[in-house]
Amino acid sequence: MNSKSDTYIIGHINPDTDAICAAIAYAELRNKLGLGTNIALRAGELSEETKWVLSHFGVEEPLFMESIAPQLSDVELQKIEGLPPEATIKDAMQLMKAQDVSTLPVLSPDNKLVGIIGLKDLAINYIDSFDTHALSNSNTPFENIAHALKGTLIYEGRGKARSGSRIMVGAGNDEAIRAIIKEADIVIVSNRRHTMRAVIEAGADCMIVCLDTAIPDDVLEMAKEHQCAVISTYFDSYKASYFINQAVPVSHYMISKKLRLFHMSNYTDDVVAEMNKTRHNFFPVLDDEGTYKGFISRYQHLSHAKRRLILVDHNERSQCIQGWENAEILEIVDHHRVGGIQTMTPIFFRNEPVGSTSTIISEMFKEEGIVPDRKTAGLMCCAIISDTLLFRSPTCSELDREHAKELAALADEDMFAMAEAMFEAGEKLDGMEGEDLLGRDFKVYSAYGIDFGVAQSTCISKRTIEQAEKLTAPVINSFRVNRDLRYMFYLVTDVRQESSYVFCAGEGAGQLVRSAFGLGEESEGEIFLKGVVSRKKQFIPAVLEALQAQSSGR
Repeated sequence: MNSKSDTYIIGHINPDTDAICAAIAYAELRNKLGLGTNIALRAGELSEETKWVLSHFGVEEPLFMESIAPQLSDVELQKIEGLPPEATIKDAMQLMKAQDVSTLPVLSPDNKLVGIIGLKDLAINYIDSFDTHALSNSNTPFENIAHALKGTLIYEGRGKARSGSRIMVGAGNDEAIRAIIKEADIVIVSNRRHTMRAVIEAGADCMIVCLDTAIPDDVLEMAKEHQCAVISTYFDSYKASYFINQAVPVSHYMISKKLRLFHMSNYTDDVVAEMNKTRHNFFPVLDDEGTYKGFISRYQHLSHAKRRLILVDHNERSQCIQGWENAEILEIVDHHRVGGIQTMTPIFFRNEPVGSTSTIISEMFKEEGIVPDRKTAGLMCCAIISDTLLFRSPTCSELDREHAKELAALADEDMFAMAEAMFEAGEKLDGMEGEDLLGRDFKVYSAYGIDFGVAQSTCISKRTIEQAEKLTAPVINSFRVNRDLRYMFYLVTDVRQESSYVFCAGEGAGQLVRSAFGLGEESEGEIFLKGVVSRKKQFIPAVLEALQAQSSGR
């Protein structure tokens, strides 16, 4: 799900069955048309009804996304090659030069980030070039020293520098050498045989022989007896002393604590804000398992990264997934009123006055001459049944009936038996919390300076209606307050009676509903709306008209 060319198709937050099934079906249609890789997502938890539909047809739940805002996974990272902790400072300098970078990642064998090393750290190494204890402080392997001096490790001795060893140059007579050289020292010598023996006798841990001098057999045997490593290099003693500290492992100078790093799942806006808090220019990026993926720099235009997005079953800002304004909206396929979304460029917008978005998508399958498979047909059929309340809703059109019938045949399902099982699954409230029930199919609307929310549940039994009221009554007002809404309405729609019960919160909410539907003042609590089953076509228009009248003082 990290390709920059992927297109994400998603319904509204707190999705109903149509929002989920329409996203899955439209992704399938576009994939069959060869329009890139299309991925259905969901912007909220699934209802029990939707879970039943997906399970019935053996379809996996779409991946949940809290926000569609661009993440670092949408950004082209700088693929800077790293090196292991045991690599030398010389290796680091050469790799920086080869890649024309100033910072390198230090990586474990399984590509996990161990630390980072930059030019500043290499500069510290240069300052330390006069530190005679630099190699011992880092326990530098003698093999590293041979590598840094472009030499050959003839005998490895103890293998690495011990604590307390110094870098010395063996010059002068033998007595002077024995007086100066101490046990464990690393000594640079020229081509004099007697000097080599004196250095070994003094207890040196490592002897570096310059100018490609042949090591006499007796000297080599003596070195082995004293466990003194022997390195041969073509460098002279000056160059050897100058370059030897490049043998220090990068682990000695790298930064490994309090690293400024990011993860592929971080949102780019958050990354930019964090980068602005520091003077660092380059930052390593890891995946969720801690594996190194690359670097980003403060000079990259992270704000230009946008995800490709198609909206189905909604077109209002309040119902969109978080971060939608930072996405590139390609299309909208919907059957609701036109809301307030604005786009930077013209887009494909298909909006039809039918009962379900899945009806529109089923029509698009026919227009393209593509027959949906059994699963996709079944999903679209269930979505139409759900949104039209099995054709009882006033939003239902003849086109909805036609497509539902055709899709049921393709899915090899008895439409009415499937509807009964689906509605029964959806009305199960056992174990649910009131907050969850209100948020299951919940939408926010804005008009005349007022924000209000409308939740809806469908049921086929009086027991479920009573259970829904009992669960939501204690929390409906706090639900409203927590979302900063003027009014909150909860419709419990009885499919068999083709009517709805409305429960309200917010000062004047009940009066607004009674005014909208011409009811008397006698029912302050439960409000029964006979013949009202559609939130979109019946309830919302009536409430909006009442709000308009209220705002104009009529």
